[in-house]
Parts: sequence; C-alpha cells; structure tokens
Amino acid sequence: MKTTTVFSSKRLIMIITMTVFSFSSMTTAFFLMGIKAIPYFIGAALFYFIPYAIIISEFTGVYKNHIGGLYQWLAGHLSEKVAFIASFLWYCSYFIWMISLFMKLWIPLSILAFGEDLTKKNSPLPFLSTSVLIGLLSLFAVCVTFYFVSRGFKGIASALYMSGIMMTILIGLSLGGNLWLWLTNSSDILPNLSASFAGGNPSSGIKQPMIEQWSFLIFAITAFGGLDTIASLVDKTGEQKKHFPKLLIFSSILVVLSYFLGILLWSGGNNLTHLKANNTIHLGNLMYEMMKNLGYSLGQSFSFNDTSCRLLAQLFTRFTALTLLLSYISLLSTISYLPIRTLVEGTPNHYWHPWLKQKNKYNMPTNALLVQGVLVSLFILGISFGSQYVVFLYNQLTLMTNISRAIPYLLVALAYPAFKKKQLSTIDSFGFIQSEKSSQIISRSVVFSIVLAIGFQLYQPISQGEVMKSVSLLIGPLLFTLIAYLLYNNFQLKQEQYTLK
Repeated sequence: MKTTTVFSSKRLIMIITMTVFSFSSMTTAFFLMGIKAIPYFIGAALFYFIPYAIIISEFTGVYKNHIGGLYQWLAGHLSEKVAFIASFLWYCSYFIWMISLFMKLWIPLSILAFGEDLTKKNSPLPFLSTSVLIGLLSLFAVCVTFYFVSRGFKGIASALYMSGIMMTILIGLSLGGNLWLWLTNSSDILPNLSASFAGGNPSSGIKQPMIEQWSFLIFAITAFGGLDTIASLVDKTGEQKKHFPKLLIFSSILVVLSYFLGILLWSGGNNLTHLKANNTIHLGNLMYEMMKNLGYSLGQSFSFNDTSCRLLAQLFTRFTALTLLLSYISLLSTISYLPIRTLVEGTPNHYWHPWLKQKNKYNMPTNALLVQGVLVSLFILGISFGSQYVVFLYNQLTLMTNISRAIPYLLVALAYPAFKKKQLSTIDSFGFIQSEKSSQIISRSVVFSIVLAIGFQLYQPISQGEVMKSVSLLIGPLLFTLIAYLLYNNFQLKQEQYTLK
C-alpha cells in the first residue's frame, strides 16, 4: 500500500483524529470527574486546543516541505538555541512515554489472549519474576519495532491507518452502545447523570476544593496531545500537503466532539456510583472493565440470557484489547521515528555526528534509531531487574513528562505572532488568521492555558503538604533543559573550531 494511498483526505482526517483522541483519556475523565469533566474539556478546547490547532495548521502550511517540524517552526522566529532546547524537551517527553508504552504493551495482549490482565499476577515461569518476564518481552518488542520502523515509512503509515480504522470502530461501538442504553433505559438517564455530576460519590459530603479540581485542567490539555507529532509527517503526505492545514482543523473539531459525546453518553448510560463501587476497577483496567460492563448491559437490553450477556461482555473486552494493542503498536512506531527525526534530521548538519544521520535504503536514520533503541532497552532492563535508582529515576521522569511536553507547546504559541507578522508582510499571505491582533489573541490564549495548567499541577502537591513533590516535578524539565543547553553550546563550539580551520 503506497503512503499516498493511505493519506487520502478522508483517511488522513481519520488518522489525525484517532491519533490525537485518546479512548483511555475519555474513559478516565468520565471515571474521575463524571459529567463535570465536560467543562474542563470544553475550556481546554476553546482556549487551548482549537487555537493551538490553528497555530500548528499555519506552521505546517508554510513549512510543508520541511522535515524539521517543531525545530523549524521555532528557529526562524525565536532563536536556534530556544528551538533546540524545546525540541530536546519535546523528544525527552516522548522517550519516557516510549518506555512506558513498551512495558504496557503486554496488558492488552494478555487481555486479548486470556481475557484478563496477567501482568499483575505471578509469572508462570518459576525462574523468572513477572517484572523480569515483562522486561524481556519488552526488549523483544523494542527489537521488533526497530526492525519494523527501519523498513521505511510506508509500514508506519499502514499501521496508523489500520489503528485508525480499529479505533473508529471502537468509538462507534462505545458511543452507539451507550446511546442505545439511553433509548432503552430512559428512566435511568437522570439518576445516572445526577450520579455522574456528583462524581460517583453523592453521599460522601466531602467536596474537593475548587483550586485542586482545576489541576484536572492539565489532564484535559494533555488529552489533546499528539497534534504536533502527527503534524511532523506533513512532508510525507504527498498531494495532501496543500490540504493538510484544513484537514488538521477539521480533525481537531472531530476530536473535541468525540470527547464531548463520549463523556456525555457514558454519563447518561451508566451509573458512575455503581462503577466506583466495583473494587476490581482501577485506572489500569478501567477502559476494559467499562467496555465489559457496556457489553453485558447491552446483552441485558436485548433480553439475552446470562451466558450470552457474559459472552458479549467478553467480546467487547477483547475487541477493546485488540484495538488498544494495535493503537500501541502504531503509536510506538510513530513516536519511535518522528520525534528523533525532528531532533536529528531536522536540525542543522553540524549538530550531530554524520554517523547518526546516515540512512538506509528505505530512507530511515537507522543509526539514530539504534542508539535510541539501546537507551530504551537499558532503562527497561534497569526497571525490570529492580534497580532502585533506575526505578526511582523513571518514576520521577514519568511524573515530569506533562510539564516537559507542555513547555514546547508554550514556546510554539509564543513564536506564532512573529511568524504571523512575517507571513502577513508577504504578498501571498497564507492562513486562517489575517491580522496581527488576532494572532496575538490566539497566542496568549494558548500560553495562558498552558501556564495555568502547569501552575495548578504544581500547586496540587503543595496544597497537600507535599512541597518536595511539587519541586521534583520541575527537576526533569530543568535537567533536560540543562542537557540541551550543554549540547547546543558543544555544537556551536565545534562549528566555530571547524570555521577557524
């Protein structure tokens, strides 16, 4: 299948929408906040996501033939140093996420094969603990991913397309199933919505302070993450390059609608109080258990016997696991390639050793991918074999990922007014925004949203008396920034020495 075939307008809309939309974020938002999650998602969409989508669409429209992505957007409008530091922060957040995904890959596979998550149980092999077994399997997955990605972008494009199809079906099944429950159990809608509005705990009498509830805003913003990553493949979309900005905006609207309908329909079709009373449900297995309950409830609505209801519940659970497995595979393929492509190939030639930039016959930077794979494997080994220092470091870095990923978004928004001013001065100005004042408003909206979200995330531990936890959230971004700063200075020093020769 040619990548130009995969990236037709309709397919590209599906790929962008299903890459940005997170089924697990939608179910988690419903479970944590109930229908009260909707205002946060609407606020994040109006003041952050839609404005940010406009910014990204305009950058991709102008830089559609460049492979630099985030670096290219910032270098010409802020500075090369800021662009490199932001790109390095951005890459590090995806690197940490990559490790997590490789180790989470076995949960949907276990549920698909055995109907339950065996990763929390004792290993079937007496000479290997469960954590070591998962680690060894994850190393195997790293090797397979490296081989798959190194075979060219066509495979990644096909994986994105297949994952998009499966996720579209899953979302349709979820929304359609809950809508059917609304229609067949109309008397339960208001009680369910009431329980959802109370957060599933109407009798507790304990109200979470509003200032702490606002920390959920960072969750809503990160639920819209991934737009910058998928935008990095604009130069690979062939004839769709000129349409990409409009497709990006249209897809962003679909993402917002999917979150809104998802949370609303789950809230009316299910009693959140009963879901939270189920002690077997936790955030790790939440989406599988919720789809299992949906399948069983649908069976009851069709007057199936108990055995048939359980069978339908198992089908829903395993289809969810299959979809998430394919989603993880396509996501790992994408973030294994696009971020490092931006960092290594999209930056100036003197930044990295020529060996890292070498490509194979499939036009893939195999040496850079190999180094990345080795580093990921070392982290996985350290975590799996119980090295307390590596486990501590990984846990801390995971906590810091949201802030590390949010800072580059903020810098892109800050660069937008200068970018727009330059574009408006040209004869053939491109974009949806045609005034400097509007660009300033959009930029400030995104910047304010991100600063507010980071601020509340830092405040929450302080409000609970955990000041050091709040401080530790900043250590990761500061550490990554320091490393990027030292690397940049080293690159510049080498360039000066080369020029003097």
